[in-house]
Amino acid sequence: MKPNSWRIMWIMAVFDLPTQTKIQRKKYAGFRKLLLHNGFSMMQYSVYIRHTPTIQSAQALIKRLGPHTPVQGKCAFVLITDKQYGLTQNFYGPAPAQQKIPKKQEQLLLFEDL
Repeated sequence: MKPNSWRIMWIMAVFDLPTQTKIQRKKYAGFRKLLLHNGFSMMQYSVYIRHTPTIQSAQALIKRLGPHTPVQGKCAFVLITDKQYGLTQNFYGPAPAQQKIPKKQEQLLLFEDL
C-alpha cells in the first residue's frame, strides 16, 4: 500500500503532571524520558509529537505508553493526519533584544604561568 498524507499519522502527547514533590518531579522526568525514548520530540513544555506510518502503529504506541501516565497526572494522545499537520501554522513572539557587544574585546587566557 502506497503511503499518502491521509494515512500517515502524527501523535501529539499533551500532558499535565504534578511537580510539587521530589517524587512527582522524578515521575514527570521519567514520563518525559519515556516519550523521548519512544521517538517523541518536544514541541512545547508538556507537548510532545511523533510521526508514525499508519494509524494502527499509532494506536499500538498509545496503548503501550498510556498506562505509564503517573498517578494524579493526565495525558491526552491526539492523532492528526500528515495532511492536517501540514496545515499547522506556528507563531513566535519577537526575538529578545540583542546583548550589547562590548567595545573592547577581552583576551581569552588559556594557560597561566605559575
